Amino acid sequence: IPRTSSPRDRALIFLALNDEDRLISVQEIAQSEGISPHHLSKVMKILARRKIVHAIRGPGGGYKLQCAPEDVSIWTLVEIFGGEGAFKECALGWTECHDDNPCPLHERWMVLRERNQAYLKEVNIAELAVASLEKRPSLSFYAGA
Repeated sequence: IPRTSSPRDRALIFLALNDEDRLISVQEIAQSEGISPHHLSKVMKILARRKIVHAIRGPGGGYKLQCAPEDVSIWTLVEIFGGEGAFKECALGWTECHDDNPCPLHERWMVLRERNQAYLKEVNIAELAVASLEKRPSLSFYAGA
């Protein structure tokens, strides 16, 4: 997954761990997660356009998840942010690498790529939120614990 996915995923985990009815501002997420508010604002607008989050503008506005975190796979997010292209590239960077003209790593890369895609289609934001609480117990305050 491209490194730029980290703020996106952390923001969605933050929303998943918080009260479903409360709107959360970009500033609050950015401050809590150490993310640039400017970058996060762009990310959240994309997620709102794709109906992953619900956005309310103006005073008292903010974001909340629009769908269940179980329904948002990491692969869906990869597709939304155009990262699926990395799964189509040649492992060695050849411009002409395909079944008829494979690079030395082509067959192995195809198997690994398919496994990675399958994994990313299975993992969802809800799972990441639970794992985050297990790995970082200090996050438990998010969920009102």
